[in-house]
Amino acid sequence: MVADFAQNTHSINTVSEFLIVHERNLKMLHHYVVEHNDDFVKELLTSIPQISPTEVKQYIEHDRGLATNKRGGLYTLIKLFMNNGKEDIEVLKEKFDFIANRNNTIIMILNNSGF
Repeated sequence: MVADFAQNTHSINTVSEFLIVHERNLKMLHHYVVEHNDDFVKELLTSIPQISPTEVKQYIEHDRGLATNKRGGLYTLIKLFMNNGKEDIEVLKEKFDFIANRNNTIIMILNNSGF
């Protein structure tokens, strides 16, 4: 579910559901890394960025057409500058795409290892 979230936010109902599933996945993968002493998967796992409840909520609301842009002017210019010319939602999309990519890569590795 987490791997598909970047493309389909409807696969997760709420922010808390996303965070529960995501944290459970990370714990299971951490257990695998410790049990199998797998440095490659450990490196992939540690490269997965932290995600906050606010970011998940913002992404869900934007994707489902529920978001409203309450800020403008100087705030928007500063955020664009800080995000290398990208809007917040573009940065979040890239973050969720990266998480999905890492999850899919790890799933393929585990499937091929017989885990």
